[in-house]
Parts: sequence; C-alpha cells; structure tokens
Amino acid sequence: MPNGNLTYRRGEIWWIELNPTVGVETRKNRACLILQNDFGNKQSSLTTIAPFLDRKNYPFVVNVHATSSNGLDRERGLHLNQIRAIDCSRVQTKLGDIDDGYWREIEQAIAVQLGFTF
Repeated sequence: MPNGNLTYRRGEIWWIELNPTVGVETRKNRACLILQNDFGNKQSSLTTIAPFLDRKNYPFVVNVHATSSNGLDRERGLHLNQIRAIDCSRVQTKLGDIDDGYWREIEQAIAVQLGFTF
C-alpha cells in the first residue's frame, strides 16, 4: 500500500473488486492472488494480481485445491492469462495464503502466458 504501509503481501489471497471492466475482462468481486513483490506493495498505489476462476486444464492456469489456509471454497483455477495491475482501493478482505508448493507452477504459467521459456 502507499505511504509505506504494507497491508497485503505477495502470496496472499484477497477479495478484489474488479468492476468496472471493459469487454471480456474478469469482473465482479473475485478471489485473487497478490503477485507483486512486497517492496512494490509497500511503495505503490498499484499492485499486480491474478484472479481465481473455474478450474481449467490450460498451461496458463494453475489449479489450486481449497484448504483452510487459502480460504477458497472449492478447487479453483488461478488464471495467469488475466494478470493485471489494480489500484489498492480495489483490495477488500483477506481470504488466506497460497501454499508455497504452487509457486513453481505459477512461475511456469506466467512464462507460458508471456512467451518466456525456462
């Protein structure tokens, strides 16, 4: 968050208000993963997120099982093809934290989406 206050951290899952949108952008209030590093989260009024939507078997989607620590209601797909920067005012309520075991898959899905290779 701006002014040096760190309210949300990389790896946390928050309810994010995505409206208003244009075209086929993901809309509504959605569970989203904070992707931006904590230095950026502390210094900027923007953060980078990816939404949880339906489970899919695409190389840019990471399917995440619901657990008590992540706060998801059921298995969801983290859609890394819909990464976006949002204003901090869109960040609402914390649900939980992503399990560390998903980070390698997340990195690979981002690389696929952006056309990078490992």
